[in-house]
Amino acid sequence: MRYKQEAEEQGHSWFWPVIIVIALILIYYLYEKHAGGLHSQTPENATETTLRVEALKPGDVTLDKKYIGYITPINEVAVLPYINGFLEKVTVSGGEEVKAGQPLLMIKQGEYKAQVDAAEAQILQARADFANAKVYYERVKKVGPKAMSKTEFDNAKAKYLSAQAAVAQARANYNLAKVNFDYTEINAPIAGIVGEMSLTPGDYVSPGGQPLFTIIQYDPIRVVFSITDKDYLEELKSGPLFAEDKIKLRLADGKIYNALGDYQYADNKVDRSTNSIAVYADFPNASKALVANAYVDVLVEKNYRNVVLVSKKIVTLDADGDYVYLVNGNKLQKSKVVILGEKGGDYVLQNNFKAGDYLVLDKVSPQIASTKIKINVVGKTSAGEKALSLIHI
Repeated sequence: MRYKQEAEEQGHSWFWPVIIVIALILIYYLYEKHAGGLHSQTPENATETTLRVEALKPGDVTLDKKYIGYITPINEVAVLPYINGFLEKVTVSGGEEVKAGQPLLMIKQGEYKAQVDAAEAQILQARADFANAKVYYERVKKVGPKAMSKTEFDNAKAKYLSAQAAVAQARANYNLAKVNFDYTEINAPIAGIVGEMSLTPGDYVSPGGQPLFTIIQYDPIRVVFSITDKDYLEELKSGPLFAEDKIKLRLADGKIYNALGDYQYADNKVDRSTNSIAVYADFPNASKALVANAYVDVLVEKNYRNVVLVSKKIVTLDADGDYVYLVNGNKLQKSKVVILGEKGGDYVLQNNFKAGDYLVLDKVSPQIASTKIKINVVGKTSAGEKALSLIHI
């Protein structure tokens, strides 16, 4: 009986260790089988990267293209006298706004008034001489050549014609004297603002000297800016230059000017030093906020159709061409892009993409781009983008 009990105790002593060993072998087997399955899908040294992508969504975008411009008057006139003389009156000062035709200066008139009077007297004398010559000539013509010599007849006719010419000359002298007299008053040739000047009565002025001052037209006023030859060609594709665009200004204080510009024309040649073309636009300027020679930002508001907005963070700028990464089917590929402009933190890209292209939203390292990959869609983000698992093989 005692031997039987000892045999049963010995049987129980090896039973549990055997069970444990079998369980461990089974666990090891299952682990190896699972691991072997993984290795059959992914090489031993494979790495995995998850990237976010989204479908491209072309649309229409309003964009301000920025250029540097400067303000210049449409008309600027240098004021010079037509005659010599001493100033008698100065009725304008620097910075003053004037109207076209407004009297500004007067040269002393005494000498020129005397010339007018002398020319008037010359006309009277010439007319009297002409009247006498005409009476004599008419009498000679009635008598005829039979009553006098041919020489006397020819002299009478010559005196008549000479007196007639003297009247014409006297009139011309009078007109010249009158013009010079009128020139003693210097009026504003255009409406505008008078520039720097320091004239006082008694100053001597002459046509051969420096301009007395300038007057610039301030309303409207012109803004000149330059566009690249590339932009010029792009503009022509959509029709006449700036036909559908709004030309705006941003002033030195950062504010947008309260009126739009009116495109006038583009220069007829390219500046070879900058590969750019000058463009001219006129702006109303009753407020005088636009001052000649000041620099401004010119903002050309353009409406782009069928374009793609892409974050600047995922566009790689390269000397050989700007690019993004796309996924189409099971391929990750580098795709060159054409940047039309900027809008906030995005680039506006020309829509040269294909159906099925997905834009990679994360930065792609050169190592990822240069290796073979296997792509799996592993889910969606809260924003609706797809998340891809890229397994390098």
